[in-house]
Amino acid sequence: MAMRVATFANNDRMLTSAMRTQSRMAELQLQQASGLKSTDYGGLGGDARKLISLETSLEQSKAYQSAAGEAAARVEVLYSAMTTVTDLLTDFRSQLTAMTGVDGATTGGDSLVSAAQAYLQELTAVLNTQYEGRYIFAGSRTTSPAVDLSTFVSDPDTPSSDYYQGDALIASVRVSSEQTVAYGVTADAPAFEQAIRAFSLIANGGTPVDSADLEKASTLIVSALDASAATQSQLSIAASVLDRAQSNQADYQAFITTEISSKRDADATAVAVKLTGYETQLQASYSALAKIQSLNLLDYLR
Repeated sequence: MAMRVATFANNDRMLTSAMRTQSRMAELQLQQASGLKSTDYGGLGGDARKLISLETSLEQSKAYQSAAGEAAARVEVLYSAMTTVTDLLTDFRSQLTAMTGVDGATTGGDSLVSAAQAYLQELTAVLNTQYEGRYIFAGSRTTSPAVDLSTFVSDPDTPSSDYYQGDALIASVRVSSEQTVAYGVTADAPAFEQAIRAFSLIANGGTPVDSADLEKASTLIVSALDASAATQSQLSIAASVLDRAQSNQADYQAFITTEISSKRDADATAVAVKLTGYETQLQASYSALAKIQSLNLLDYLR
């Protein structure tokens, strides 16, 4: 039966209300299916700007954490290399001590020279260590070996790092918007320079080993050991700082993730309750509409 003019306005209002309810139900069903309050920022209203800011902060924190982790891995490699250097210095010091007061013309003198030559080669190899394709003791010149002794002439009485092929840049990493951690070690550091002088003095001195050379080499090795221990201590501190930085960023990410969830994710329980209410409301609306549309004046005149 055609709608009468007298019932049109009421019918239209009820139909509009039913359509709004249906539209809201569709939104809630989408939230229920996706688990999100909205599939785009536009549907979040005033929370959209906050959500974008939070997501940006989260990604930045992840980048800081990743950078700190990569730096921590390099520090581990540096520390391991320094442990090797310390072992070389300790072994050579023991051999120098054993030679003190011994005639350099003996077999022991020859073995000391051979040991010095071997230690010099091993130290060079350690200082030319590569990690991730980078020479980690070369400063920013990571594509070239840090040490080249092929043309280097050592003077036991004069410090010189002419063997060094890198630069003075100390590697560092930003672990937050406010904090940068320096962790690099370069091959011209005192521990290495003194070790090279000590090894070169004995390796190139020939036999018999002069007692004065033994004394100079021993003094250099002791100083190099002290400097090596200081460098390892600095690396240990850097490792601790980087570890804390990663932990801090992880904690921050957990907090930010919770905040993002509160702005972005739909509450499944609340959505289900609302859907039930809207379904009941919509059924009532359709029932009322059907009843209004079925009204007939003749039914009241009989």
